[in-house]
Amino acid sequence: MSSATTDKEKAINAFEKYFRNTGEFKNLELTLSRIEGALKEAGFREESLGEIIHVVGTNGKGSTCRFTADMLNACGYKTALFTSPHILKTNERIVFCGADISDADFDRIFESSVPLIQKFRLSYFEALTLCAFLYFSELKPDFSVIETGMGGRFDSSNVLNVKLPVITAIAKDHAAFLGNSIYRIADEKLAIIKANKTVMLGMNTPSITDYILKTLADKSIIPTEKACGAVPAPFGQNLALAKNIVKYLLGRLPENFVPVLPPCRQERIGRFILDGAHNPHGMHELVKSMDSEKIGSVLISSTADRDISKLTALLSAKFRNIVITEIPGNERSLRLPLNIEGTIQEKDTEKALNIAVELAGNADILVSGSLYLCACVKKLISN
Repeated sequence: MSSATTDKEKAINAFEKYFRNTGEFKNLELTLSRIEGALKEAGFREESLGEIIHVVGTNGKGSTCRFTADMLNACGYKTALFTSPHILKTNERIVFCGADISDADFDRIFESSVPLIQKFRLSYFEALTLCAFLYFSELKPDFSVIETGMGGRFDSSNVLNVKLPVITAIAKDHAAFLGNSIYRIADEKLAIIKANKTVMLGMNTPSITDYILKTLADKSIIPTEKACGAVPAPFGQNLALAKNIVKYLLGRLPENFVPVLPPCRQERIGRFILDGAHNPHGMHELVKSMDSEKIGSVLISSTADRDISKLTALLSAKFRNIVITEIPGNERSLRLPLNIEGTIQEKDTEKALNIAVELAGNADILVSGSLYLCACVKKLISN
């Protein structure tokens, strides 16, 4: 192996190597004190991020953030974008003016942050937040579009105070951390709203919309009332929300803007359709938007904290040939076998993918249930 290859591998993997034995959902504590301490000691000032758009919700955060950042970039503004999770590389989470952070810059920022990460015992996501904010502060963006990771109240991005809060669709998810009450989940997410006077609201169920309006009665709420038709149905409401955000900030929209979905959101690669819908609300929207006659089989997996039986039930109501697999290399993956009738189960993802392809005949193969699974399958079919 050449020294250049070794250096490149080191740059790409420095962050992931450090957290290899920690994991994204380990060392979690319901506190902001660790990330606040690290950012303060690093000399970070949130003013360095420009105008901040802080996006919270259960479904639709990633595409709303992507659409918003792309439109701000198209209007000529330097825009930072922080989202999660990534599909192929951690760098995808930290984006400036449409470009992922380079391996060299990521390695440099991370290596300089290791003492703070160790001192404050930062989790995977807290450390990513630290690296992203420090990187963006060097580049002085006009706008920063920041997606919450999980929840809101104790999400590491909630150290930001002066911002435009954005609420996407709220549904049940991450019950182990956020609880089973939809209203409790809503409260956790609405906690990102501080002294901010204006709040952008995406499309929600009538009951959640009413609850949000009552809870935020002292705020100026700008609602999203109608979805856009320029993207597949589940994402139309997110595009409409993003347009509302940009119109509020700039008073205009970019001309001839062509929206691009984030990876693994109804992404088509040949006969494969990759979509990371991973909770009942998201899966319901996905199933509703798909043509059952064009889908010959479905490959699905999820993390163990998800209700895979509900996800497969939604799929089985419309599609045939449901194949369940595990997510390779993911300690949070469901484990087979499962007592779910009418499904085919195969632990090995590559074998399961081949089964799904064979069962589909000449029709398409839908891959869903987890962005982690979609990322794995994307690598397999790309190779």
